[in-house]
Amino acid sequence: MFNLLNAEFYKLRKSKAIYIGVLVASILALLLYGSLVMIDKINQGEVANGTARIIVSQVDESVNDSGAPKSMMREIGIVGVLQQMFGGHFVGIIAAVLVSIFVIREFSAGTVKNLVGKGYTRPAIFFAKMIPVIILTLVFEAVVVAITICMGIPFMGWQEFSATAWGDVAFYTGFQFLFGAAIAVIYMLIGELTRNLAAGISVSIGMLMFSTTLTAGLDLVFHGLEMQPSKYWVLDLMSSCPIADFETEFIVRGVLVSAVWLVIAAVLGVLHFRKADVK
Repeated sequence: MFNLLNAEFYKLRKSKAIYIGVLVASILALLLYGSLVMIDKINQGEVANGTARIIVSQVDESVNDSGAPKSMMREIGIVGVLQQMFGGHFVGIIAAVLVSIFVIREFSAGTVKNLVGKGYTRPAIFFAKMIPVIILTLVFEAVVVAITICMGIPFMGWQEFSATAWGDVAFYTGFQFLFGAAIAVIYMLIGELTRNLAAGISVSIGMLMFSTTLTAGLDLVFHGLEMQPSKYWVLDLMSSCPIADFETEFIVRGVLVSAVWLVIAAVLGVLHFRKADVK
């Protein structure tokens, strides 16, 4: 097991995919900050509505206590940008691609078949891959959070940046890391089931984008029973995670739901991997 883990972490360190993923996420964060700057300029009348193809449907003419126009950047803040990055599934899509590449290329390259032929047990091979997958996702998310926070300094200005509610930022990112760990194992399960890079990425992104719509429909179906399946689906928790005023009920539910889905995905992955042929 130790030799397997050592080999997986070596491949993880040599992978260049995470650098590309971080670059893409950085560009997305830059676009989000840039959009907020343009919205503020439009609200303040400094530029025309529609500049850079950014259209504000209803210009906010309200003012703050000092009589200056309210700033959308200040209203949203660092944690609001992070909410767009994670709740909008930008980070999740990139993570799906990274995990799929890391997992599925082992099957296409014949690495998994060689490991099985050398006598390693299949559960050991699976868990030796799962642990680096979780770490890959958490490291990627942590770097994205750090870059997003650092970008806030030039865009927000030091005064507004220093006024950030860092406790809310810490709670929000902590929950996103928790949800990310569970979702990473689900991505790995999908990769193990499909064993095809295009199919794995497509199914993972499809699950990310459309499963919350399905749970919303199930909420309507079970409305009479006062049951909401969306409360127990990790992707719904990721999207609806609050950015302030974290209630104890959400904290407990978030931890339990993430742990349960992680275990379910891991168990299903091991069971399928033990019985499936390795080509």
